[in-house]
Amino acid sequence: MGGLLTIFSKESPLKIFLDLENAEPQTEKEIIIYKEASEVLNKASELLDEFQEYVGCGELIRKAISEPNEDNELAAWEAVIPLVEQQYYYYQFYEQIRVLSETLLREICTGESKETSNRLVSLQALVKHFVHLLDFVVRFDHIKMDKPEMQNDFSYYRRYVSRKRSELDINDLVVEDQVCDAMSLTFAYPAPMLKGVIDTVVNFKIKNVVPEKNLTSGLSSMVNVFYYLLENRKFESEETNLFCLRAMVGTTVIFDHVDEKGAFDKKSPIQIKNCLTLLVNFDPKQQSLINMIKFSTKHWRDEKTKQALKNILN
Repeated sequence: MGGLLTIFSKESPLKIFLDLENAEPQTEKEIIIYKEASEVLNKASELLDEFQEYVGCGELIRKAISEPNEDNELAAWEAVIPLVEQQYYYYQFYEQIRVLSETLLREICTGESKETSNRLVSLQALVKHFVHLLDFVVRFDHIKMDKPEMQNDFSYYRRYVSRKRSELDINDLVVEDQVCDAMSLTFAYPAPMLKGVIDTVVNFKIKNVVPEKNLTSGLSSMVNVFYYLLENRKFESEETNLFCLRAMVGTTVIFDHVDEKGAFDKKSPIQIKNCLTLLVNFDPKQQSLINMIKFSTKHWRDEKTKQALKNILN
């Protein structure tokens, strides 16, 4: 998968070639980061397949609550244990995704902001992995929104442990109390993976690991790249187009949280009107991605966001 990319700016657009399918790392440092990223992202597809099949034990929990006795409570407890273990694995992966998002963006956005286009070319293997990361994040959160039983299962686990702590062996506990608190807070969000990446990038900005201008330039440039690829049908595969669309929307949401004025400001470097128009006209319709813009961005509901933009998605 490769294509001719355009980064939009106030000057004439710069056209560059970026291979999002076959790009390979070139330098020793890039190879190390690429391999570390691959170790994480290679697990993503299997995790999504497993998560899609997640089925809670709501009936057993309801029975244990409505007809409390030792047998019913034990049946619910034994059923919930493997599900909490599964959720704990997702939480560990969530932490890995947060670390990886910072690692990739730090490298992609290092250097003078005016060199962003050159860095996207020279580090296109890392850009490819960042796109894969966003693809996973968006797909995980989409599945999670249809799994309210996750929180019900975890809540029952915590209540049971609280009531039976004196009777339980330490080996019966799947996760420590402190981790339980973190998991509960994380999965309470409708889109936990995206929230985690956003928090990581915002902290990344606050720490000034790279100048804010470099970070926003890197993010906005990638959004415009993804838009150009989609608008000009550079990919034959519909799967690849959807892959690119998720990256465009995900990066827009992150940029909107990082940039002070946001993605919808009239001076935004993002071709936001074009991006929104492309999104709403994408076939098949991607309502979950439209909802990401409406509910996961920071500035969409601001009064200063033009109604003309909002009308595109309404």
